[in-house]
Amino acid sequence: MWHQLGNPHATYAALRGIEHQAPEEARRPAVRALTTDLVYGPVALPGLKEYAVRTGAVIA
Repeated sequence: MWHQLGNPHATYAALRGIEHQAPEEARRPAVRALTTDLVYGPVALPGLKEYAVRTGAVIA
């Protein structure tokens, strides 16, 4: 929802929450695609690249 509303900070916070509560869910293809969108989006978010590597959304 946050991604569709154009709020990358809230999107990333929600993704970190998913990883914390259910790490396997952060590795689902749809969630990885969302993470990739954030990585290549216009806003730089601290820790996002590391999160993306950890969850398999991008390769280091």
